[in-house]
Amino acid sequence: MANEPKNFPSFTKLSLRQLTVLGAKFKFYLKDFEFNFGISNIYFDPSVLIEICDRIEKRRVYFHVFYNRCKMGELNEGSLMCFWIIKLMPFSHKNIPANEINAKIALYLLNNMLIYYAKKHKKKVNISQSLLEDIYYSFRFRDISKEAIMVLAKSMII
Repeated sequence: MANEPKNFPSFTKLSLRQLTVLGAKFKFYLKDFEFNFGISNIYFDPSVLIEICDRIEKRRVYFHVFYNRCKMGELNEGSLMCFWIIKLMPFSHKNIPANEINAKIALYLLNNMLIYYAKKHKKKVNISQSLLEDIYYSFRFRDISKEAIMVLAKSMII
């Protein structure tokens, strides 16, 4: 086992395959966003989405190295997507403030990810309208850590 920084390889640029896999997950979790919110003409910065994918993959390596080859898991991956959306704000709309549209998108992604995960693992999502409103407010105005979003996501699966 390595414990010296020089013994670890440098993190390289993500491959097209890795970007495609994460991009497909974003697209899957965000399907019908514009339709469900009645918001069209949402733009995104591809370079910021690539940066988000890069940071998620770095966290995957972190889990592997520092948690004894532990896999990150879908809930943590989706939580990281939400975190980086609210921090880096890749989405924009000409009539909606950036923190508002990105918080809505992150919340929508979180909700869809939880529903998908619960269905896949034959579990249920424990989430109320009040909790969704609190999370949205937190995504918009509070300083919330990636670890807090991970714990929150895990706690909503029963």
